[in-house]
Amino acid sequence: MVNNTIEVNVKGNAVKDEVYTLKKGSTIKDLLEMIKISDDVDLSCLNLTMVLKNNDVIVLDKKVQEEKISINTASLIELMEIPYVGEKTALKIIEYRNTHGGFKSLEEIMEIKGIGLKKFEKMKEYIRL
Repeated sequence: MVNNTIEVNVKGNAVKDEVYTLKKGSTIKDLLEMIKISDDVDLSCLNLTMVLKNNDVIVLDKKVQEEKISINTASLIELMEIPYVGEKTALKIIEYRNTHGGFKSLEEIMEIKGIGLKKFEKMKEYIRL
């Protein structure tokens, strides 16, 4: 009798370690369709069309979050690393925090001329107090 299945071990910090049984000829994409994965799983290193072999091990880790930039302590250069913040805006941020004793909330950055709600919404995931 011919065995038409393979076993693949899935592990990593984004999933529970588990062995999955698939049909021979299945791809990583087929495997991922069997597993409930969240949006924060890093799939960038996987070739979704790769055909799996028996006893393959697939590692699914969460995406690495880049460190957010502190609007209360960052230097001019660091502030300019924030998307949508150029030198002029970075200087305004420094001037504001020096004048007001720092930011008390992220939303307070909208007090700076040139940073409205739209710009704030785009940059808030890159900043912290």
